[in-house]
Amino acid sequence: MAALDPPGRTARASAGRRTARRLAALALAAGVTVALPPASGSAASLPQEPADLKKKYAKLKAQSEKLSKEYRGELVSLEEAKKAAERAAAEAARVDREYEDTRSTVVRLASTAYMTGALDTAPLISADDLGAAVRDAAVMEHISRNNARSLANLKTLDAKAEKSKETAAKKLDAVEKEIKELESQRKRVKKLLAKYKPEVTRTQAPTGGGGRPDGASGTKSPIVGNSMTARMRTVLVEVDNKFGPFPSIGCARPGDPLDHGSGTACDFMESTGGSMPSASAQAHGDNVSQYLISNASRLGLKYIIWKQRIYDFRGGGGWDSMEDRGSITANHFDHVHVSVL
Repeated sequence: MAALDPPGRTARASAGRRTARRLAALALAAGVTVALPPASGSAASLPQEPADLKKKYAKLKAQSEKLSKEYRGELVSLEEAKKAAERAAAEAARVDREYEDTRSTVVRLASTAYMTGALDTAPLISADDLGAAVRDAAVMEHISRNNARSLANLKTLDAKAEKSKETAAKKLDAVEKEIKELESQRKRVKKLLAKYKPEVTRTQAPTGGGGRPDGASGTKSPIVGNSMTARMRTVLVEVDNKFGPFPSIGCARPGDPLDHGSGTACDFMESTGGSMPSASAQAHGDNVSQYLISNASRLGLKYIIWKQRIYDFRGGGGWDSMEDRGSITANHFDHVHVSVL
């Protein structure tokens, strides 16, 4: 049958197919360009870019470090807010990079098809897994046939990137709010710190018979790490006499850079082994924490933590929720943490 075809027909047919392929590629390129979400740095992108978040965070970090030094030690609620902001910013940056990489790949894919009229054999991003690289040229045809689906996935990633940035911005707002609240209490906190001078632990009793070494004795509860400042010992003995015995009371932790390492903190355990306390034990912890709140000024308390909440007496007052640290003990569901000035 080929011998009966007019001369040049086969060549014209081949040229027609090539033209059709180029037109199809051009349509894909145009469709991708029009349908793609805007690039991260474009005028249509988010109102607050990562660079703005970093600048704001740097400013707030400097303020928080100054406050922590002035307010004598870590401001836990503020540190929690800062860490949450850091995690959110890192996630926003990661998702943003993933989006930009994917978007560049889709644009490159469409442009290559338009310029060459051929299937691209370079690494592509599949519609099913935007992060997986493949080298099968047939994927080009798959994307051509399922262009809408590919773009929908890319738009989903764009929405995720936007959400991550919004979360990071909100977390920074929380840091800013916490700083303003703490600064508003500066006058009161100065008086509190003047009343309760810093103390250090003593490993031996002072010479001349005055005073006694650190640590508590004659308590109802077993003490783990029985080393603490005089102020912390007063709190421990009073709470233990009124609410003890506890399963245990944990105080000094050698090497701890925070209050447990300086002898200014103890944990009043309501259960052991990392298990959730019983209903009655939780109620007992509620009573302990309320007693501490009611007597905080007299005892010289800095803050208490209980049930993933913190009550910092240097702030404006009231319980503040804390970030999830991943376990019953880390979230303070099995013990009341007490830090003194």
